[in-house]
Amino acid sequence: MPAKPPPSNRGARRGPHLRPLTSARNPQLKLLRTLANKRARRELRLMVAEGEDLIVAALAHGVRPTVLLIDAERADEIAPLLAQLGDVHEAYAVPHQLLAQASQLAAPPRLLGILPQPGPYAFRDVRFPPSLALWLAGVADPGNVGTLVRSAAALGADWVALGPGSADPFHSRAIRAAMGSTFAIPLLEGVRGEDLASRSGFRVIAAVVGDAQPPWDVNLTGPVVLALGGERDGLAPGLEQLGDGVPVDRVSIPQTAGAESLNVAAAGAILLAEAVRQRTSSPSRQRVL
Repeated sequence: MPAKPPPSNRGARRGPHLRPLTSARNPQLKLLRTLANKRARRELRLMVAEGEDLIVAALAHGVRPTVLLIDAERADEIAPLLAQLGDVHEAYAVPHQLLAQASQLAAPPRLLGILPQPGPYAFRDVRFPPSLALWLAGVADPGNVGTLVRSAAALGADWVALGPGSADPFHSRAIRAAMGSTFAIPLLEGVRGEDLASRSGFRVIAAVVGDAQPPWDVNLTGPVVLALGGERDGLAPGLEQLGDGVPVDRVSIPQTAGAESLNVAAAGAILLAEAVRQRTSSPSRQRVL
């Protein structure tokens, strides 16, 4: 019996052609350093994603890298993913030490990408009034912003709006904390209280510290925007911007006497989860106020 011919490689998926990158003065590494600046990120509408998990999340939502920096010593380990990125023309094999210097992670990734930022989004681009949404008024820590974006996406919010004083959701720490949710939910930037107040058909549920109703005693079945403020200044400045044009219910999460106040990301997750609980419980158990 004649021997079978070897299987054909025709049509096999190939990764991008990797160019060698050996100088710290390379323009792509210069761009990477430039993108550490918020103004540059905003002007260029670019972001940096470190690690294959974030690249996979981006691809799942139709966002493709424009530049890839790959650890030359570990490229074979991520060959299946690279096979999905064959159309990326700016792809570079980088010595491990040079990639480690460029990375902001303690353990440098095998893959680092520069990607277009999703959006920008405006109210006309998203569901409005929302069934459930989040407004961050002065949440200045990028890690908290990223965690809240992740919680909002996981618990079914329509969008997250970021007010003045809130951290850039495309900051590297915010992207890492969001764990891919940056691509999964619309992010509206620069949304002031006045901007929300110019709209109608929703209520604001404002998380405050002190004497207010617990969230499970307030109707969160929507359409509602959950409002969270900075851990130092709280939500008062944002609520002042809203004026009297939007109905506002203030809620406070009960805590053990003497305990430190909840981290804003934890408070946001609790409010989002309570909103989901109310919406998925039987109508006879929902308390309408």
